[in-house]
Parts: sequence; C-alpha cells; structure tokens
Amino acid sequence: MTDRDELLQSILDSDSSADYPAEFQEKYVLMECLSEQKGITTFLVQDPEGKNHIAKCYERDLWTIADNSSLLDGLDHKGLPKYTESFENENVLITVREYIEGLPLDRYAQENELSVKEITRICARICDILAYLHHRDEPIIHRDIKPQNIIIGPDGSVSLIDFDIARVYRSGHDTDTVFFGTLAYAPPEQYGFAQTDARTDIYSLGILLRWLLTGSTKENKNVKIYRPLDKIIRKCTGFAPKDRFADVSQVKKALLSANPRSQAVRLTCVILCAALAIGAVCYGGVRLYRYLTWSPFTEDAVPAFTSDTDRVADAVSYMKEKYGTTMFDKTEDTATVGDLRAVLTELYGFDREYVYGINEDMPQENDAYFLPWGWDDEQTVDRDIAVYAAVKAHDPATVADWSSLKDDNGYYPGVRVAVAFAEEYGIMNGANHPGDIPLGELALIFANTDRVFEAAETE
Repeated sequence: MTDRDELLQSILDSDSSADYPAEFQEKYVLMECLSEQKGITTFLVQDPEGKNHIAKCYERDLWTIADNSSLLDGLDHKGLPKYTESFENENVLITVREYIEGLPLDRYAQENELSVKEITRICARICDILAYLHHRDEPIIHRDIKPQNIIIGPDGSVSLIDFDIARVYRSGHDTDTVFFGTLAYAPPEQYGFAQTDARTDIYSLGILLRWLLTGSTKENKNVKIYRPLDKIIRKCTGFAPKDRFADVSQVKKALLSANPRSQAVRLTCVILCAALAIGAVCYGGVRLYRYLTWSPFTEDAVPAFTSDTDRVADAVSYMKEKYGTTMFDKTEDTATVGDLRAVLTELYGFDREYVYGINEDMPQENDAYFLPWGWDDEQTVDRDIAVYAAVKAHDPATVADWSSLKDDNGYYPGVRVAVAFAEEYGIMNGANHPGDIPLGELALIFANTDRVFEAAETE
C-alpha cells in the first residue's frame, strides 16, 4: 500500500461513524479527499477502467438528504455531470458522479481578471443549464447556485455540479419540508416563506452576477454597476418571487441584450478611426485610403455591384474561427432571412422564439421579437436589414433610439439609425450590394460589427 493509499484509508478508519459499503470500497480506488465537513466527505475516486469520478459520502445520523439517484439518472446535458451510481447501508449514503475537469468559479475568478463580456457569457451558459432543468416535465430546482458549484473547464465550458439539495417542483405545495442552501445566495422562500420553484434559482443567479461584478454578494450603493446589468440583478433578486423574472430564458435574453458602452468609448473609437485614416494619408497610402472608404455611389457613376473578394474571404475566415461555423462558405449564394435567423440563434445565442416570433401589429421595436417584421425564411436579405440585425445583436438600444432622426418618413426608423451607425464606424465597408446580399457580405457585415464592438469593449 502506498503512502497515499495509507493516508486515504486513515481518513476512512478515523471516522468510526462512517461504515462505508464494501461494494463501494471494492469497486473504487480512493485518489484524493477533496473536502471534509461534519457528516459529509467528498472523494476523488477511480473506477477499474481508470476513469475519475466524484463520490460524496453522507452520514445518515447527521443528514436526512434522500438518495437523488433517480433525479440525476435522467439528466443528459453537457453542462451537467452524469450520475454513475449510489451505495448505501444503514449508516451512510454514497453517490458517485462524473468528474468534471476544471476550476470552481470562485478560484477561476480569483486567477483570471474577468471582463464584463466573460461574466455575461458565463451567466448566460448557466441560464442554458437551468433552462434544461426548469423546463423538464417535472422541473428540477437546484437550490444551491454559488461559485463553488460552478466549474469552468479548460476550454471555457461551464458546468453546474452538486445536486445535494436539488428537488423536483410539485405544484400545489405551499412550502418545502426541508430547508438547505448557502445563506448568501439563498432567497427568502428557501427558509420557509414558500415552496422553492424556478425563481429560487433565478434569485441565486442574480446574487452570483453581483458577486462576479463586485466581488461581494451584498448590495453596496457605493459600488457602481453598469445600469443594464444592475437592472438584471435587481429583477432577479426581488424579495417576492412574483417580482423576479418568471423564467430563466428571460434572464439570458436580458444578459445578451446588455452591452456596456459609454459615450467616452464611442468617442475613443471615432478618434482611433480618424487617426488611422490620417496615418494612412501621411504614409502615402492614398490608394489604401480610397480602398478602405470607396463607395459605389458617386455623382457621376452608376452603382456597382462588385464585392471585395479579399474582405469577404477575411470575414468568412473570421466568423469560422470565432464561431466554428461553415454557414458562410458558399459566399456567392444569396442570403435569406432563414440564414440571418440561423446566425442570430446558432452564433449569437438568441432564443429561437425571440428570433422567429412574428409581430402581427404594426412594425415596431418590441422586446418580444427580434425582427419587427414577419418574414418567411425564404425572403432575401438586403444590406440595410443585415446591418440592422448585426447592430441590434450587439446593442438593441442603438436601433431603438430614434432621437437622431429628423422625421418619421422613409425606411423603417430602426434600420435608418442602424445604417447611420454603421456608416459612422465603417461596418459596411466592402459590402457593395445595396439590395439583396450574398452570404459572403452577410459574414462581412457581422464580422465588421463584431470588431467594432470588441474594440469598444477593450478600451
């Protein structure tokens, strides 16, 4: 027996109250004791095939938690550990689950300086996991959303672990019979005010978002949080469940819509673009300058419909590398509304219902629909509509602010505002089809928009 084996065995032997089932000890090799607390011991174990698992051992005389194997066994989501098996006797219950490689979120945040964009991404992924749990025929409420129960993988993946106090929501029940949770993250109803439901996890998610942004779970009026994210936190953490988001999908939608920008950032971006243009002229790059700013529309020229091959190829490569997509490979094919919706749902993570919803009233900006118009997937997409969608995907407030328009006439106001924004920041450079555009130019518009907003966020 190695020194490690002797140490681990000593942990078992020293706890006279924990009579571990022989089947468990025969099947699994104890690799490491990850944590010990009163009545609960967590081990990293290895099965006969050399695969790692997590084993949690509960002393029955101190804990009344039931075996959650039936609850866990039916789950199949990439953000959740797979249940393996359980062992029990009159003294102890042991649950064994898949080992998730990575760092707990508290350690990950400590070792990495998280940007608002990264924080939003992590919380959006947690929303996806919770939506899978909450939207089941029998909704599962996790009830212990906290940094220690969230694992960030080496590839940036997000996983939710530890279903010790998870429960199935039963409609018609007024309260829970047993109250557990982590004090800082648990909502009032988790301590006896009402039965916990999906809004319980939403409350904890709001507290988690505050912690990620400020380093504290408690509200501090002296710490300023970007207003859209602060509104999300306040909505998530309403004292009464009825005051919170009703569904975690609404939280994700709000997170994706929140884009921290300021006038100072916009001004910096404008100055940077101007400086680059001046620098190009100073270095004798007149030809390059004309290349970057060329427009097919001049007083004495007929509009040209030629696309810049190099720019399109660069944009397609950029989107493929960033999002792992091949949807733009057929660059000369005409882009359709179906293609545009696929970009929004598959690449930018918007809810399908939000993107495909049809506003049957007069076209107008509406939180329930991404596109104000009810178009079929086969409808072709012109350049200005693509610009509107790309800008709105990053900052809905831009297309909804019509204060800069001088009148109410002409093309849809949100489109006109988006086009003006795109012209100011060069988003349409290289997109030379004013009407229906090919897939290559759809990639170009979204790639240019990504770059503009990414540049703003890094300033």
